[in-house]
Amino acid sequence: MNRVKFLRDDIQTFLLSFDDSTVSKIINALEILDDFGEKIRPPRSKKVTKNIYELRVLANLSVRIFYTFHHNNIWVLHAFIKKSKKIPPKELTLVINRLKYLH
Repeated sequence: MNRVKFLRDDIQTFLLSFDDSTVSKIINALEILDDFGEKIRPPRSKKVTKNIYELRVLANLSVRIFYTFHHNNIWVLHAFIKKSKKIPPKELTLVINRLKYLH
């Protein structure tokens, strides 16, 4: 992965903390994101708000990875385990605040 960067180290630590099968799916999803960038489409990824996208990883758990495009890189802003249909407001607020560090 050349273009995928993590805004914070704890995001990467979180994503690597799952069982091997889930971590494998997360890495695969990030590699696809790295390869296809803005060409990636639903159901794998969707636009959440302006400049914020959600990468969906379906494994034993439903992992969501928020990212943005900035200066030819793909920045991972946040990740969490999704437990409901809607994105919890506190998760989205956190992502929006982290996006400000890049822009």
